[in-house]
Amino acid sequence: MKRWLIKLGQSLNMGMDKYTPDSFLFAVLLTFVIYVMGITMAGQSPFAMIEYWYKGFWGFLAFSMQMVLMIVTGYTLATTPLVSKLLDRAVGIPKTSMGAATFIFLTTAVLSFIHWGFGIVVGALLAPRLGRGIERLDFKFLVASSYLGWCVGAIGLSISIALLVNSPGHFLEKKIGIIPLSQTSLHPELLVMTIISTFIIAPALLWLFHPEDKDVPVLDAKIRERFEKAVESSTTEDVTEEKTFATIVENSTIITVLLSLMGLSFCVNWFATKGFDIQLNFFNFLMLFAGIALHGTPKKFYTAFCDGVKMTWGIVLQYPFYAGIQGMMQASGLVPIMVGWFIAISTPESFPFWTYISASIVNLFIPSSGGILLIQGPIMIDAGMKLGLGAPEVLRAFMVGEQISNLIQPFFAIPLLAMAGMKMRDIMGYCIVFYVVFSVVYNIGFIIF
Repeated sequence: MKRWLIKLGQSLNMGMDKYTPDSFLFAVLLTFVIYVMGITMAGQSPFAMIEYWYKGFWGFLAFSMQMVLMIVTGYTLATTPLVSKLLDRAVGIPKTSMGAATFIFLTTAVLSFIHWGFGIVVGALLAPRLGRGIERLDFKFLVASSYLGWCVGAIGLSISIALLVNSPGHFLEKKIGIIPLSQTSLHPELLVMTIISTFIIAPALLWLFHPEDKDVPVLDAKIRERFEKAVESSTTEDVTEEKTFATIVENSTIITVLLSLMGLSFCVNWFATKGFDIQLNFFNFLMLFAGIALHGTPKKFYTAFCDGVKMTWGIVLQYPFYAGIQGMMQASGLVPIMVGWFIAISTPESFPFWTYISASIVNLFIPSSGGILLIQGPIMIDAGMKLGLGAPEVLRAFMVGEQISNLIQPFFAIPLLAMAGMKMRDIMGYCIVFYVVFSVVYNIGFIIF
């Protein structure tokens, strides 16, 4: 059976290489699809759909900046001297390709639970380090394992939907109020399923689909050289500079200490007075000042920050297009039509499953937790309440469906793939299998609970 599964994973991966476009083209193609659907299914005129597209085009600007900060603060934390030293030591632990895949999965999953931006960047930094140290390595499988770790582990403290509904003034507050993390990402139901998925299901799945040791290829010398350059470029080295007022200020630890004390003192007070009532802006604020403190000097911090910003080009370029898609879907009435299909066939028992599936489908068009919640959330929550379900229960199924379906939506793989020098088509076959398996696991969990 293991040999058959290995062939299945490899065949799917090779097939996807021919059919998976670059993530930007994915956004463009989806724009055309929704445009046609709005005309044919929602009865809108061709130019009306273009107007909806334009009106929605800039709707994600604030949220885009929050997501950019998620990735950039994660990058700055992951490239601090302390974390870099820990990574260099950690890569000596796995000795085989299978060991490396399991190691990068667990590392990414655990860190993503704390901060999804930090987790996905650490996975990206680990991949080339493992690549230069293990002779026989299935690198595509390694990167797919890291992305799987992010998709499973990110259902944690920093998942956007949970932070959003826990923030005062959110757009659903009048309907559902403020919902703490204890009712969403930290609810016992999700914690149990995430622990089982992370430490039992995923390692078993990786073992089943990983090639036998004798079938793992030896990495090409040119690829290994690329890994060396990738590791060197992610390592900050001290450079001797002429002492001027500018260089003294830029390398001043005193400025860093004072600035860190200002920011972190607010964070300490927050935890002391509000506990773990974590909101989206506060989370970014905390991670930002943790990065400032750990880099030691202003120059090291802003150099790392600038490098991190380069990884966010996908968000900056694609979020306006996804916002345009959102505008067309919302204004044309497509979302009620699409979601209505699921509501019509739901019962109180099956509704979490259909919520999961609908969130997965809409995520293909709008890879933004907040964006999906904005257009689909009110409909699903109203329907769930009519069926006798509470808003937290609907939100848990909703955010898990949205997060796990990122396995088949390439958007959030961009930072990882960019640092690994790969395309989504290189890992999509494995991701499809992972999505199917974890969809089954989580929905069985919803039925049990």
